[in-house]
Amino acid sequence: MIVFLTANGHAFTVHTLANGKLGAPAPVIRTASYDEMFKARTVPAATYVFAGLDQLYDWELKVASDLHRALAVAGQRVLNDPARVMSRYELLHALHEEGINPFDVHRADGRPRPRRFPVFLRREFDHKGPLTGLIDDQPALEAALAALRAAGEPLRGVLVVEFAGEPVAPGVWRKMGTFRIGDAYHVQNAVIEDNWVAKQGTQGLATEAMRAEEAEAVASNAVPEAVRRAFELSAIAWGRADHATVGGREVIYEINTNPWVYRVRPMPSSTRDATLALARERMGRLLLAIDTGDGAPVAIEPGPRLAAYAHTNAAFVSPIRP
Repeated sequence: MIVFLTANGHAFTVHTLANGKLGAPAPVIRTASYDEMFKARTVPAATYVFAGLDQLYDWELKVASDLHRALAVAGQRVLNDPARVMSRYELLHALHEEGINPFDVHRADGRPRPRRFPVFLRREFDHKGPLTGLIDDQPALEAALAALRAAGEPLRGVLVVEFAGEPVAPGVWRKMGTFRIGDAYHVQNAVIEDNWVAKQGTQGLATEAMRAEEAEAVASNAVPEAVRRAFELSAIAWGRADHATVGGREVIYEINTNPWVYRVRPMPSSTRDATLALARERMGRLLLAIDTGDGAPVAIEPGPRLAAYAHTNAAFVSPIRP
């Protein structure tokens, strides 16, 4: 059994897995919220994945860290240590300092003066995409930050990200998604879009040549060294790196610890149908490889912060939902 822990309302990202809709053999997967798990003293024997850590408040991260250690002491396999996993800002800044990414990131409330433009604004703790288009210079950046404040938007949690990207064809942008699942890596798929954000994909834009390139990347599972290094730096053992080739080098835009695993649906391209089927089969195998525990009851001993949370919230029950 594998149990994914998420913030309240965010388990939808793994519903495909929990509902047995991956489209390939996979282990039994359940979900629970952090709030529920913070109150549990008996849990099923399983592998526990701490997902969506960027969606927790600071105090929740501290309690989650206690929970992580309590589960590990009880002999459970646990992925993504809240005390070690890097935030978006910390990771992007580290990747720049390591010379992996050519671009840096700045906190909007720190009087940022980027060394390279254009830049864009985004929130550190959500996955809705940029707040702005590309901003060309320092005066325009200061105007954009002032406009946010004037609109009642605090700058805390807003990042100024230096832009790095290039189209793969005129007006066409591509971003790759690569998972880490335990100690293994998994090239999942490409997103092809008609703008630099490349988040949802644009139907009908990819050529058959692009689909063939995606098929080769997935089949070979040749993970760029920069992506491996990013996962190592971040201490993330379950997540998806979004990356692309820019100027002949691989750059990493983020590692999402609660990536949405979509249901596979028939595609207009038979090449892509085969690619996605191969990707799901490998994901299922890698999930089976990290699967531990038979669901039997296991008692856990809380650390002080976990105990304090439970004392004020009661209800010591197993929260795992079928």
